[in-house]
Amino acid sequence: NPYNPYLNLRPGQAPTVSVDLTSDDLPQPRLKANNGVVMVPLYTDFKLHDICSGADDPNRENLNQHMMAGSPAFFEGSGKFLTRRLWMSGEKPNYFHHGQFTTIREAILNHFGEALAAQQAFSSLDSYQQGSIIEFLKTLRLSQKGTQ
Repeated sequence: NPYNPYLNLRPGQAPTVSVDLTSDDLPQPRLKANNGVVMVPLYTDFKLHDICSGADDPNRENLNQHMMAGSPAFFEGSGKFLTRRLWMSGEKPNYFHHGQFTTIREAILNHFGEALAAQQAFSSLDSYQQGSIIEFLKTLRLSQKGTQ
């Protein structure tokens, strides 16, 4: 897409790929169309966000892969990450962009930068409310065959 880093493919440089999510050719389970629209509950915005507290944040990447390889900006590192989809966050315990956190709570509490307000909102909740959010996130799983 047009937000890809420098030198990546741009619109029109590769064939378009489309998938009919309502096709009977796809394996089960499948999402159902509602009024001709298939909603995919990914719980993401697929945007880059700076989620680190600054240059010394241990969660930063050493290389900025959003810049041209070998350029000075490439070697400056980055705290910007593509928002991961929360859909399936209940499937396995490897959280945050690097997968080094083993709990959802750890991942939430380590969000800074553009995500600081959300992290602070979560931190200000009582333990029951925090637990409720975490339990909701754990429910985000792929449906098993025959459960829809």
